[in-house]
Amino acid sequence: MIQRILKMLGALGTGTGLVLITQLLLPPAFLHSYGVTLYGEWIVLAGTLSYLSTLNFGITTYASNQLTILRKRAEFDHYRELQASTLALLLVMVAIGLALLSTVFFLPLGKLLHLSAIAPKDIAFTAFFLGLQMLLNILAGYYNNLFMVVEKAHRGLSWGIARAFSATLVCFLLTLFRTNFRYLALDQFIVVFIVTLLSIYDLKRCLGSLPLGLKGATWHTAVRTLKPSGMFAMIFAQQMLTYQVPVNILQWMLGPSVVVLFNTSRTVLSSARQVLTPITNAIAPEITFSYAKRDMPKMLYIFHHSEKIVFAGIPITNLGAFLFAPIIVSLWLHRPQLFDPWTYALMALVSAAISMRDHKQFFQFSTNTHQRLSIIVFVGNLLMIAASIPLVRAFGLYGFLCAWLVSEGTQMALIYRENRKLFLNDPSITFRPVLKLVTAMLVSLPICMALVHFSLPRGLWVVAAAAAAGETALMIESYFVFGLKDAWIELRQKLRHAASGLPEGGHDNSPA
Repeated sequence: MIQRILKMLGALGTGTGLVLITQLLLPPAFLHSYGVTLYGEWIVLAGTLSYLSTLNFGITTYASNQLTILRKRAEFDHYRELQASTLALLLVMVAIGLALLSTVFFLPLGKLLHLSAIAPKDIAFTAFFLGLQMLLNILAGYYNNLFMVVEKAHRGLSWGIARAFSATLVCFLLTLFRTNFRYLALDQFIVVFIVTLLSIYDLKRCLGSLPLGLKGATWHTAVRTLKPSGMFAMIFAQQMLTYQVPVNILQWMLGPSVVVLFNTSRTVLSSARQVLTPITNAIAPEITFSYAKRDMPKMLYIFHHSEKIVFAGIPITNLGAFLFAPIIVSLWLHRPQLFDPWTYALMALVSAAISMRDHKQFFQFSTNTHQRLSIIVFVGNLLMIAASIPLVRAFGLYGFLCAWLVSEGTQMALIYRENRKLFLNDPSITFRPVLKLVTAMLVSLPICMALVHFSLPRGLWVVAAAAAAGETALMIESYFVFGLKDAWIELRQKLRHAASGLPEGGHDNSPA
């Protein structure tokens, strides 16, 4: 297990680094080449076309989880039927997406999205190529996830990272020449297509005799997968409801300058959150493998140890990002006016709640026991969007962030209850770690706010010194509050076992 986790962490660490590079490169390049208004409209257009990703309908995640379980349990007839049927179903969804995408040449997208700086023809062609890229990503994601079936999830992840980063790199280079948006989108699609073909070839080689085509597909099986897959689609809709829809609401009600402020603060805080994401993503395949073997003690072990590490890192990363945000915005974008203390403070709390929720939902997510999770997430986000509209009218961006924070906190508490049900209400699973984390955040945030208000008028060097002091205090606080000493000792023991080739803990003889 430890070797697989380390490989996943390596791939995820690389991916996180590349995502951070992406987030550092693109906004200043767009702002420099196109200005705030055009950049804001690019964000709106790209966000709107990303709605096509919902056509995945959760098929990719359900299929990869279930196929992994079937292979572990040697149910190969069911494996062939499910693989072929889910691929056929996904191809139908992509065909529907192509039909929907063709309407961009007839719809007045500029008026619908309140776009005034981009020419109408450019809007249509840019939207079309961005949509093609989203549809191709749906297929590529399906193939990349199937690497988990042969316990090479890190390899599929690496291909996904290569695909995303290649498109971003092309986009960055073209922005330097102020390339028309339609050609930015076209060239991104071309590079995504090339990387996708290479990844499919590699997957076929890794699967060996396992099937990868449409042979054995039945519409009965395909239709039967719609319900569990659709539940995943409801979970994935949170990305649209909490990232893309808010951009549209803010654009319609407050204008592109607020969209850029919202997107910048979200980027800074999500970059910090990505430091923790590899831990959760690395253990996800192990949760699936343990569930397939019906090894609940190992799943419980993963639950408690990952929780301790992730929860300890949440204040360090999110509040640390808040402390350093004035420096990041000033040096990165050369626009210090894009730092608003209250916006970033609220975003830090939202980001902390998302980190908790993301970690906990993976236990339902990775075991295909996600039915109630999907309802919690989907309904919660719909209610949040509905509540945010009057709050945005009354309080602007702050109103939306408060609605988002309440929604994420409520979802996290409900998902924690689902975790307990998954583990048959094991008494070791309590709300105590959550209460520790909430207390640590509520105590630490006002101190961080005071540091920012004190240092900001005195120059960036004072801000840097105050941020460094605050970050050090957060690390010390988390180390003692969450008891990281014991976790670190046990991790070193497992790493020594892994390096020596001995079974973990001296008793686990399962292959690593």
